[in-house]
Amino acid sequence: MTVQPRLIKQLCWTEKDLPQKVRTKHVHSLHPYLGKFVPQLVDYFLKRGLKNSKLVCDPFMGSGTTLIECNVNGIPSIGFDISKFNVMLCDVKTKKYDVAELRREVEAVLEEARAAVMPSLDGFIAKKRRAIKNPDSPYLNTWYHPDALRSLLAFQSLIPGHSYQDVLKIILSRAARSSRMIAHYEVDFPKKPYGEDYYCIKHDRTCHPTKNSMTFLQRYCKDVVNRIAEFQRIRTDVRTRPVHGDSSKFDFAGLEINHVFTSPPYIGLIDYHDQHKYAYELLGLDDNSDLEIGRKKNGSSKSAIHNYKKDISRTIRNISEAAFSKDSRFIIVVNDKLGLYEDIVADGGLVIKKRLTREVNRRSGRRATSFSEDILVCGL
Repeated sequence: MTVQPRLIKQLCWTEKDLPQKVRTKHVHSLHPYLGKFVPQLVDYFLKRGLKNSKLVCDPFMGSGTTLIECNVNGIPSIGFDISKFNVMLCDVKTKKYDVAELRREVEAVLEEARAAVMPSLDGFIAKKRRAIKNPDSPYLNTWYHPDALRSLLAFQSLIPGHSYQDVLKIILSRAARSSRMIAHYEVDFPKKPYGEDYYCIKHDRTCHPTKNSMTFLQRYCKDVVNRIAEFQRIRTDVRTRPVHGDSSKFDFAGLEINHVFTSPPYIGLIDYHDQHKYAYELLGLDDNSDLEIGRKKNGSSKSAIHNYKKDISRTIRNISEAAFSKDSRFIIVVNDKLGLYEDIVADGGLVIKKRLTREVNRRSGRRATSFSEDILVCGL
């Protein structure tokens, strides 16, 4: 029996209701990430039906929105992702820090990196530049100006041996994202590198390819530390565990998960590893893109849809059979425009108890499009 959707007006925030600076508060904007839901949506449910949870799970963790909001609300949580970068990002966002020590370390690394690439005069004698090996990476050598790449590599070379290495890696990755020689209107999905000046339809003028990554390193060193410090003031000490692994195969027996709150990847929309290609190249992270569900490269053919439904259902069943009770809820946030999730949920061994919807129309600029989002509340 199909459950009829019900619009929840409290969740239909406009840009005025929920401006970007609020949506991206503290660590939620530590690094750009496509396809994440707004933290206020998670918070809405955590403060209501999920507030007494002993453990909340997000099997498609992404950048960690569910885990962060669970932590703020004092609810233990566990999340899974096959992307090593995503797990590192969530771990950096939710860890406990000595902020003063973190700030000292980040500033010291930045200063040393700056000295390594910018020659200075000491008694009219130029200091020797730090020897930095050019990487054997076609991607890095194609998408970055040599000067920009040199600063990134200088910063990278200083990361080993420090206490907060993963924070430094996130700063490096964020600066690398901004330093690519790409058109300003193609930041999310760049089509090609721009080595020469180009007409920018975003700014309606001629723009120049990025040559200076040190500016971004300086900006993000400050911003990342400030965001972490802001989160430390509201962070709780409940268990918050991001796991690098496949949630469809993980052994959930004994975990006693009360509820799941997740937004699975959409079919044929984003290649999640390619989204952070620069990080994988600079940091030497293992690429598990062949394990992505619904990846853009696989398209949305009948075969791709079949595999997508099977993969999502397998994850739902793996969790529900091992860790669910009759009171548990599996909440899925998705734009189900293809009408796939009634079958997916049923094949996963659950039923849709409620189908809620919200209107998403707060975006601006080149993303000024409206759409609806489904919130499926499922159970045994």
